[in-house]
Amino acid sequence: MATRSFLFGNPPFRFLAGHLAQDADFLNDARHILDIDQDAYLRLSTQLAKSDAFLSRSDLVSIVGEALGASEDSKRIASIIYRFGSILHDADMDATEAMDELGRAIEEKAESLDPQERRTLTDRLRKLAAEPIGIAKQYKARQLVDAIGAELDDFRIICDIRPIFDKQRERIEGAIPLTVLRLEYSKPDGESAVVEVRVTEKQIARFGEKMADAGLKLRMIKDLLVHHELPIPKTKSTNAEDES
Repeated sequence: MATRSFLFGNPPFRFLAGHLAQDADFLNDARHILDIDQDAYLRLSTQLAKSDAFLSRSDLVSIVGEALGASEDSKRIASIIYRFGSILHDADMDATEAMDELGRAIEEKAESLDPQERRTLTDRLRKLAAEPIGIAKQYKARQLVDAIGAELDDFRIICDIRPIFDKQRERIEGAIPLTVLRLEYSKPDGESAVVEVRVTEKQIARFGEKMADAGLKLRMIKDLLVHHELPIPKTKSTNAEDES
């Protein structure tokens, strides 16, 4: 299901629901949800209802794989549920109300589905994406991460040599080694930006020390949370590997 940006920010969910119900990608994803065997769907919805842990994408893949069998198709279904959950919890209303709006839009505008399929899809999306506590908790964790400042997308440390020419620019009299730190980041509004700064050898050494200190502090904080049995959601800010 494609993600679309709008010129003037996020539209009201009522508008988005009506658009989604007619969107080809949405309907294609919906077909995967409808094609789940009824017994497998009941197993999956029951497992999601029982879980009150933070459900990251990888956690959803595990739960869906257990209920439907590990396969590429189950991974896709997990991804679809995760996206639907994000859409519903990102609405300008409670997720339950958002699901009601989406259900009405599906009933009125999803013309490629027959009436029974529309009702089944609404019921399944409600149980799989809107109601599970673990999906709501994970969205809250992601929302907290995204709300705090700009996000670093990538960085590079570029080492360069700048030659020093004579006045006639005919002969190289020397050279200066330079190091540039390039930071690529996303602003809170989603806009991408880049900043490049020159760093000294002394700053490079200090940078390495501070990064090592930060890694040690993070491990100590995580150990403390584990000791007090406080769960740590898997997000891009709390995992050594990419997660959302």
